[in-house]
Order: sequence, then structure tokens, then C-alpha cells
Amino acid sequence: MAAVNGGGPAGGQVASQPGRGRGRVSFVGAGPGAVDLITVRGAAVIGAADIVIWASSLVQPGVLDYARPAAEVIDSAALPLEGVAAVYRRAAEGGLRVARVHSGDPALWGAVQEQMEICDRLGVDYDIVPGVSSFTALAAAIGRELTVPEIAQSVILTRLGGGKTPMPPGEQVRDLARHGTTMALFLSAARSGQLREELLAGGYPPATPCVIAYQVSWPDELIVHATVDTLADSVREHRLWKHTLILVGPALAAGGRRSHLYHPGHFHTFRRAEAVSRTALRNADRALAAAGGTQAAPGPPTRAPSPAGRGGEVGEVGGEVGGVLALVAVTTAGRAAAGELARRWPAARLYPGRAGEALAAAVADGVAGVVCFLATGATVRLLDGLLRGKDRDPGVVCVDEGRRFAVALCGGHGGGANRLAEQVADVLGATPVITTASEAAGTAALDGFGADLGFTVDGDSQLAAVGAALLSGRPVDLHADAVWPLPALPPSVRPQPPLPAVDDAVAVDDAVAARIHITDRLLPAPAAGEVPRVVYRPPSLVVGVGASRGAPAEEIDALIDAALAGAGLSPAAVSHLASVTVKADEPGLLAVAARRGWPLVVHPPRELAAVAVPHPSPVVAAAVGTPSVAEAASLLSRPAPPAHRLSGPPAQHEAAAGTGAAPGARLVVGKQVSAHATVAVARHRPRGRLAVVGLGPGDRSLLTAWARAELRRAGTVVGLDQYVASVADLLPTGVRVLASGLGDEQARARAAVERARAGHAVALLGSGDAGVYAMGSPALDLADGSFDVVAVPGVTAALAAAALLGAPLGHDHALISLSDLHTAWERILGRVRAVAAADLVVAFYNPRSRSRRHQLPDALGALAEHRPATVPVGLVTDAFRGGQRVVVTTLGALTGGGPGGPREAERLLDSVGMTTTVVVGSSRTRLRAGLVVTPRDYRWS
Repeated sequence: MAAVNGGGPAGGQVASQPGRGRGRVSFVGAGPGAVDLITVRGAAVIGAADIVIWASSLVQPGVLDYARPAAEVIDSAALPLEGVAAVYRRAAEGGLRVARVHSGDPALWGAVQEQMEICDRLGVDYDIVPGVSSFTALAAAIGRELTVPEIAQSVILTRLGGGKTPMPPGEQVRDLARHGTTMALFLSAARSGQLREELLAGGYPPATPCVIAYQVSWPDELIVHATVDTLADSVREHRLWKHTLILVGPALAAGGRRSHLYHPGHFHTFRRAEAVSRTALRNADRALAAAGGTQAAPGPPTRAPSPAGRGGEVGEVGGEVGGVLALVAVTTAGRAAAGELARRWPAARLYPGRAGEALAAAVADGVAGVVCFLATGATVRLLDGLLRGKDRDPGVVCVDEGRRFAVALCGGHGGGANRLAEQVADVLGATPVITTASEAAGTAALDGFGADLGFTVDGDSQLAAVGAALLSGRPVDLHADAVWPLPALPPSVRPQPPLPAVDDAVAVDDAVAARIHITDRLLPAPAAGEVPRVVYRPPSLVVGVGASRGAPAEEIDALIDAALAGAGLSPAAVSHLASVTVKADEPGLLAVAARRGWPLVVHPPRELAAVAVPHPSPVVAAAVGTPSVAEAASLLSRPAPPAHRLSGPPAQHEAAAGTGAAPGARLVVGKQVSAHATVAVARHRPRGRLAVVGLGPGDRSLLTAWARAELRRAGTVVGLDQYVASVADLLPTGVRVLASGLGDEQARARAAVERARAGHAVALLGSGDAGVYAMGSPALDLADGSFDVVAVPGVTAALAAAALLGAPLGHDHALISLSDLHTAWERILGRVRAVAAADLVVAFYNPRSRSRRHQLPDALGALAEHRPATVPVGLVTDAFRGGQRVVVTTLGALTGGGPGGPREAERLLDSVGMTTTVVVGSSRTRLRAGLVVTPRDYRWS
């Protein structure tokens, strides 16, 4: 029924209300454009109106055919709100009926709220007649359901921020995109480049399908299928900016799972379930939950995780928990602790019922992890019969009643229990208890080795036997095709050349206890009596595919298999499929991607055309705008980089942009041709990884969990000798350490960058925050794009000093280093004078040394020219370290104007050294109960 202000009778009849003025305004939704998509009620209201207001820029003229010949028709396209209000005033005075016709549905971006408020002020009755929105009309036009079972059960209607009306907090596109469901984006095509970046930043994979529609259901309707990655290019190609709607989400390409609604095994009020079908449906649900809880869309799926990869579903140390986390608690204290985890992690939920029932239900649901607030013995007994294998079970953590310990009970590596125990301990203030052998020995766990890089493990690998050889210190040979940015392995692991190809014999070395292989090549089967081995498959291969429209999936599959087998390459080492943008919606290609678990990444023709290939084709160039698809796409499309963070959301992969093949890419299988498809395979050189790690001010409790994880993950550690020594106990066994003394900053930066360029995983250490007067700047100044970079923030000296002093940085402030070893003193003093004139709080780094004596007095003197002598000053030496010293004094005392005169000033200045942070307040800074406070000067009410 139509919505009526103040309420209305059933059946949708419009009622006059006592005390209201004469006249009525009906806000009518005309639908998306087609005249016959207006509702019956909407057409009737227009037909009964004395005045029809419509916008010729938004509504089809044919809608006016429903109006009476005698009706007054007003085009509002050029009218401001005041002009429309004048018509409503006439309706009030003359008792007229007005049909205010809006495109789509008036409730969506119709600006009807302000019009209804005008009606309220004029005493005019009003009602709303809903209309068909363009987003549902577009779904009908492309033949897609927007809420596909197990794919997307929500639809988000929004627009891109930054336009005429600001978006409320939390409603930016990147915030809403994190849900990964169907989105309908209105009023956004004019800034399609920004929209693409927002969608990618929110988490949509580049190959996520999207539909761009101009003038839905109008005679000049245009519908374009694209991907998130090609969205901006497609919009520009078709010159779309007004009247354009964009749908995004996996449901646009998904067949989906059969819904429960019409399944014979589903029952409701009007239908009984068939017993056999009911059992089959329940078993299917459990199997789906055990496989990961959701059904993957046909394209583009993510890379299939290795058995060790499930740990990532639980999240990393210090980050959010991913996947459903089951909480099992039966006591009051346990439920209270579970409540804390649930408040911290929205994905966590308390399973009801008795402990055994709750635990069984959680395992059957295929949750990512379980936290039991029970004794370990009780949990072990309850798990009897529920566990299926370390590669399938969730990680289980037990927390005692007193919250003292978080014990990783089972699934330490594969199920992520070790990480989960650390996360739980962090939230509850407990101590994590981890007993897996690799953690106890400080070595990398083989079942998770390289998982964050996308490594998978061959099914016949002997993880336990090779792991035992590692832990016992026996010789283990490492055969890798390339240098990968991996964590350190024990010194007993000996790098060796790659083994020969599949058909060649392998020499036997009696001194070797085990072998580790990192290769995309097929290896010969182990000979009788050969030592145990583990074979890792890195994501080093990209398969480029060209296909005719309608190419059968079976033909593409067979061609890929033949290409890989002919070159002796393993399908498990394929990172993804690559093609041209026009193939983003090719059914056969999407089916192959879904079946194999390979994402599909597409590139615009102009980028593919810039890649030099051995077999260009003028026929292909004429058809799609590039002389090569398969070869060029395989060379251009670099494998997705690993997540840059070990906590928080992973970085999203974007298809490579620019010109030419990706650096280090080499064609290993030239173009292979079948009746309807072409295939080529390229091998891509792995990129090194440089982590610039801030260690904080010194106290171990202020070292972040993310920094600890990066130290464990490093293969090489570079840093000042004293910083390396401070974290030596956290470094993995076998890590390569490059330590040097003061003054060698440039040499350390070069060493770290050279190792990263060579493909290694490098951690470059800095005190405080490595990006503040530390190693971040000299190292990243050498970056050339050939390796990945991650910066791990730390607690910088200014923040540590401020915490000890009170709140001196509560308002605007500046950080200035007084070291003139590499910067002219006059430049530094000029900055100090600017800060003094701006009346900012300032924290001085490197204030004084044996050879630099005048800089701090000169800087303080410059500040004293602009602020009172009573301004508080904090001198904090060795913050949060042994020998910590905190002195609160005044600017006058430090410049000789205090009661102690110059002698007191000299004594205070002599206490300042290179490990001191000097915090000078602004004219508004004051002392409160011995604490230094700079007020925010906000009006709180």
C-alpha cells in the first residue's frame, strides 16, 4: 500500500486527515524508464492528478500519457526546490491533487524527505507510491538473481563518496565492499577510476564480475559486462557518466547452490519434508560447512589453500579473526570470557547447550577454530570421535577458568591453533602455551612453510619424516628452482641445485637424511630406499588463455593439461589464468577457473599489445585489439603478491598495469592451439620481501605482535648490533644476521635492499618506529619496485616519552631532529623558529651528544622568544628501558631564566644525551598533578 503521512487505512486507500490543509501530493515512482514498468497504482494516481510534475531529464515522456488531457504538466528539470514548493502551495490553496513523478523508487535518492517537510509546513497531505528501482530492473535485464544461496545473501545500495553530499562515517565504498556481497552503485560512473580503487581496497578481487548499465529499460539502454579491474576502462570506452548504474559481486557470475525453499527435504508451515530428502539435504549442508562454509562462485575463485593454509583462516597475530570462531563455555566465568572474545571478534559466536553437544556442532559446522573454556582433559575426551585429520580439523584452544593460560590443544599449524592461542591470550591477558616441536625448537613448521606465499604441498610428501630430520639436526638438502622470500631454516639444511627433470635419474647421497623441493617441475617418483622428501609447489606459473566465443570448457581444460604435461610442469604451481578483458565473462573460461580453483585475471588489449611475444597474430589483433592474448597475458600477469601484512586484512592483488612483460617473466610454453582456444605458460621470478620493523622504545611489552611475527618470518635480519641483540631470542634458528655499529646506516640499508632484490625475506630493524628518524627512509629511498615492502609500525620515542610525562602531545605538535651531521644547522634552526612562531608542542630527537653541545640551547632559545618561561618541558631518557629517567622542568630553567640561573640550566642540559627525548610544551601546555598536559581546546558542548 502507499505510505501515507500519519498512517493510512488498510488496502492502500488514501485518507484525508482532520486538521490538515486541502490538497494532496503523491510522490510516484515511475520505475527505471520503460513506460510499462510503472505500477498500476502509480498510473492511476497520475491519471487522477490536476497537476503532474515530472523531470524530463529522468523520466520517460510516455509516462505523461497516463495523465488527463486537462491536467497541468510541469517539467521540473530546471526548477529549484522553491519552484516545486510554489506548486505545492497552489495545491494547498486550491485543494488540488499533485502527482510528483520520480524516476525509479522515490525512497532511493529521490530527495522526497525535504519535499514532505514542505508539505507538512503547508498543511498538504501526501503519500508515496513505490516504484521499480533501476537495480532490480537491471538484474532482470541480465537474468541474474542478486541473492544467490551460499554466494551472496545481501544487497548493498550505495554511491561513491566525494560528490555534492558527503558520506556518513563508515559508508565509504571501501567500507561496504569488505562484505564481499552484491553491491548496486548509483551516481558513481563519472569517477569510475576512483570507484575501481575503492572496490579493490575494500577487498573485491580484481576479476570480480560487474555490470555497467546506461538508461536501464530505456530505448537506448546499454549494458556492458566487465570486471572490477576493467571497470574504469569499460566506462571510459563507452563514454558513460550520467544515468549509469553499476552492479558488482560474485552473484553476477554464480550459478549458486540450490536453495532450501523448494527442496523436497525442506519443511515449512505448508509442506512436509520427505524423510530421505531431508537426510540428504542435512548431509549436504554438513559437507558444505566442512569444506569451508560457503560455495565458491564459478569465477574467479581464490587459490586453493594448502593443508597448512587453514591457519590463515583464523587470522594472524594481532589481527582480526577470519572465518567463524566457535566458543564453548559452560560456567559463568567461561561465558564471561567468551563474551569478551565475541565483543572483540564479530566472527566469534557462543555455541549453546552442553559442552559435548556444542563442541560436536562446532566441528560439524566446519568452523575455522574453537576456543573451549574447559580443562584440557575434559576437552580431549569430548573431542574423541570428532577429529578427522590434521589437514581438516579446526584449531582447538583451551582456556582455564582463571584465564591464566591459552593452550593450543590440537591443530597447531594446519588448524591455526598456535596463532589462535596467541590471539586469545592477547585479548584475555593470558599466557599462550604452544607445544608443537617446531615452535619449541625455533624452526619453521613444514606444514605451514611458504603458506603465506601460496605454496601447496604435494600429497605424497612425507612431512613427519622430514620434520623429524630437521629437528634432530641431520643433513637435509634443499632443492629450489628460485630464491623465494621464506623464513629461515636450520643450519643443517643445505641449499643444492634443482634436481634433474622427471625422466632423469637421481644420484643417491648417503649423507642426506631428507630432501625439500620447491619447484614447479614434475619430479621423478622416489626410488626404492630413497630418503623422505617434501615437495612444495610455489605459485610461479601463469597460464594465458585465448578463446573463441563459446569455447567449450573441456577443450580449454585439455589444452592446458597438454601444455603443462608437455613441459613437465605441475598444475599445482599455477597461480592463475590470464586473458583479455573481453573474456572476463566467457562461460567456458570461468568454468575452468572454478573447477581448478584458479582465479581469472584479465588485461586491457592495449596493455597486452605492449608485450613482445614470439608468435603475434594479425588476425587476433584485428579481432580484439592485441596481436597476442595467451602469450602476452601469461607474461604480463604477475602472480599475486603475498599479503604484505602478517596481521589484519591481506593485501588485494591487482592485475599488472603498464607496458611490457612483468620483470623476470619467461615464456616456458609457447602458444598452443586447438580448434577454439590458445594456451601459453610463463614462469615468473619470485619477488623478495623487505619488512622495515619498528622495535618500539625498548621494553619487550611494547614490541608489537606484528613485529614479533615479522621477526619469526625473516630469513635475513639486518640492524644495529645492539638492536639485533635485544631481540636475539625471538629470531628463528638459522636466520642470517647482518649486524653493524653506529654510523653504518647507509651500509645497512644497502645490505637489506640487496638481499631483498635477490629474492630473500629481509627484516630491517629500527628502534621506536622504523620510519621516524630510523632505517625506513634510507632503505626505502633505494626501493626500485623489484621487491615487496612492508612497514611495521612501532612506538616511537616521542610517544613513549609522552606516555611517561602525561599528555603533552594532546594538540598539534612537531618532531624535529637536532642532529646536524647530515643537515645544515641553519635549516634545522629555521624549522625550530617556524614551530616556535606557530606555537606547536615540539619533541626534539637526537638533542645532544659529546660533540654537539650548542644545538639544544640554541633551539630552546628560539622557542623562548615566542612562549613563556613557565612552559613545561619534559626530559625523558631511556624511556621504558633500564636506567629510565624522567625530569619535568620549565623552558626558563633550561635557558638560565629560572631560580637556579645558568648553573641549573647547565646541570639540566648535561643530563641530556642521544637517548633523551626533549618535549617542550606550547603556550597552552600546563601541569596537572605533576603531569604535563596540552589541552585540546575543543568545545565539548
